[in-house]
Amino acid sequence: MVNFRFHLISLTAVFLALAIGIAVGATVVDRATVDALQEQLDRVERGVQATDAENTRLGSELDRWESFAEQSREVAVAGRLADVPVLLVGVAGIEREPVDELQQVLAASGAVFQGIVWLTAKFALRRPEDVAALGALLGTELRIADAVRGAALVRLAGELAGEVPSPLLVALHDAAFVEFDPPAGDPNGLAAVPRPGTRFVVVSATGAEVDDRALAVPLSIQLARSAGSRVLAAEPGREAQAGRPGVRAAFVGQFRDGGEVASLVSTIDNLEDFRGRFGAVYALRDLGDGKIGHFGVGPGATRLVPETAA
Repeated sequence: MVNFRFHLISLTAVFLALAIGIAVGATVVDRATVDALQEQLDRVERGVQATDAENTRLGSELDRWESFAEQSREVAVAGRLADVPVLLVGVAGIEREPVDELQQVLAASGAVFQGIVWLTAKFALRRPEDVAALGALLGTELRIADAVRGAALVRLAGELAGEVPSPLLVALHDAAFVEFDPPAGDPNGLAAVPRPGTRFVVVSATGAEVDDRALAVPLSIQLARSAGSRVLAAEPGREAQAGRPGVRAAFVGQFRDGGEVASLVSTIDNLEDFRGRFGAVYALRDLGDGKIGHFGVGPGATRLVPETAA
């Protein structure tokens, strides 16, 4: 007869064996799992390294193409606007670097660059004294800001589209409604602006100190109507970045709705890079033939550059 002590020892041995078996089995399974996961991690790491290498290669290639574009820009636009008078009109507050770079491209194209007219924040007419000052320049008794500004833009556009220099432009400069960056070596300044047959580039963008709907858009439309569609509306866009949304065609998009203004004013929405400045030269050239187009990479653009640039 088997006593209780023997049963206890036997049961203890069985449970000990089970525990050892479970432990050993668990160790084997965990090792297999770890090995599998490590292999997956190794594959992912190899993939990341390959992607990084490809990105580095593509980045280097892009840098080479951008360098090529910048170094060959004079050849690409040389003579395309030979002896064509061009005046830039910008709204204060926007980034100035793209405008300055456009000026350099225009010089390379042979254009007769007449300077940059900057419309200042005073055009917002936030103060009664600014409304009164602008009204006095126009010789009007109007004291409603929108009405006074609208009258000023109509008259300014008419004078700029004319064949003689604009006395209102000089008066606006003297009253600080306008600032002027003259072309290098030009002693005449605003007294000689504009020249007959001038083509205009109106530039605005995010940061403009006066709302586009109140200033840059109506001025562009009035200029186009008065000057026979010799107007290019241009905008340096901004690509989306971490924590900052992209902005594209916020200004020029207002000319791309398919209405009347779409056939009056040409547009460029990527003035911040060479492609946009290259396209601007050819868009200005096409304006001499009465061709209107909408170019760039944003909503409403029909081509990257005009067909004549192909």
